[in-house]
Amino acid sequence: MRKTLLLLEQIDSFEQFFAKSVSLPQVEVSTPYKKVHSQMAHKIRAISKRLPFASLHQFWIAEWQKRIDDFDTIVVFDNAVSQKLLEFIKSRITKRIKLKIWLWNVPNERIEYLKENFDVYCFDQNYSKEYGLTFLEQFYILDSVNLDEKTDVLRDFYFVGADKGRIQQLDQLAGMIEKSELTYQFDVFSDDKQSNRSGINYLDSKITYPEIIEKIQESKVIVEINKEGQVGLTLRALEAIFYGKKLVTNNSNIKKYDFYSPNNILVLGDESSLDLIEFLNKPYQILPKHIIAKYSFSNWLNRMTKFNRREK
Repeated sequence: MRKTLLLLEQIDSFEQFFAKSVSLPQVEVSTPYKKVHSQMAHKIRAISKRLPFASLHQFWIAEWQKRIDDFDTIVVFDNAVSQKLLEFIKSRITKRIKLKIWLWNVPNERIEYLKENFDVYCFDQNYSKEYGLTFLEQFYILDSVNLDEKTDVLRDFYFVGADKGRIQQLDQLAGMIEKSELTYQFDVFSDDKQSNRSGINYLDSKITYPEIIEKIQESKVIVEINKEGQVGLTLRALEAIFYGKKLVTNNSNIKKYDFYSPNNILVLGDESSLDLIEFLNKPYQILPKHIIAKYSFSNWLNRMTKFNRREK
């Protein structure tokens, strides 16, 4: 059996959710380094990783290093990338083992080093084209989704995310929703409360991904506000696909995808306040199973492991 190792830090709640949800026998998910359970151990580990002693760095690498020859493909996610880690893996593997980098977030400050030395895969088409990376579509975890579970709907629109300059667009959308006498909840991580609208909820601390899923299931529409210039699929768009929810987004590029339907997706800039009501009243167009499966983790894994390795 061909085996794949996925290395990611698992600090973020979604990353933890993802790691726990991967149940394929041919896939192992691990953190790159040994986990620590005290602040002191964390500081010692951090210092050790920076010191110019290979043996000290290797000491902190997790147990997967002892079984590195068991794997055919090793995929290092961007939040786990460091030059020391990549060079360590590169020095231990044979030509049979493929080492690949997955960019889950862009831009990446190490992109020049990464593209010159490794196979790099990215979910954003524009970024991939700009830096000569291999484009690979974003994914969600099909096996972790229980579509049969019924949840009472409590609101029309839901957003969750950090401010990152998006509060003005959220405030404008909130005004349109209020004018249409619809309901919404926008959970925003920000210290600067720039809007006083009652439906915009400023959070002091992050909520867990399972809590986000629960709020998504309680809502009719997921709201997505992408960073300027980003065209790749985000987690919010994939949640809409897998949970059978409608989506409001500022990503006009989404119209090019095979899952796009004006019944299910409203692109900001195309609408007036009346359109929100019309959009909400349109019957949801159920997506064919083969389209949903296209964006599953299993399909992403199959494509990732089938790409030919470029010699560096």
